[in-house]
Amino acid sequence: MSICAERVAFTKAISEGETSFDYLVVCGGKSIDSLDSCLPCGYCRQFMTEFVKDDFKIYSLGPNNVITSYTIKDLLPHNFSL
Repeated sequence: MSICAERVAFTKAISEGETSFDYLVVCGGKSIDSLDSCLPCGYCRQFMTEFVKDDFKIYSLGPNNVITSYTIKDLLPHNFSL
């Protein structure tokens, strides 16, 4: 495993004292003109569940600027709880 952008963003925010998160926007592709739908990997999903509530929103920006909305619970229904 490497460290993905989602975990970098969370880790930096937490190190700066942020403890409340409302949503995350994820996009990816070869260029801004050719976005592909993408979502956080399983490792990132589990990591985020340790800092957010089940209704935490994740927005995925995909082709033709279509935005799809998920909750962390949708993406990781059986997380490891602390």
